[in-house]
Amino acid sequence: MDGQLVQVSLPSHFPLELASPVENLSPEVAELRALVHRLQAENHEFRQQAGYRKSRYRHNIKRINEL
Repeated sequence: MDGQLVQVSLPSHFPLELASPVENLSPEVAELRALVHRLQAENHEFRQQAGYRKSRYRHNIKRINEL
């Protein structure tokens, strides 16, 4: 489904007092999905930076030992 929200029709036996809160959740779900997506991208970037810094550290230690 690719992370897309779909319109869901509630069953006829669904209590009406719950219909409004359920419908109000849709924007919140979209907002939370966007937040998760942004945090995943940020996490990916941090992991890349950590890998780069580790490789530079190893390179520098090797260079220090050679000197």
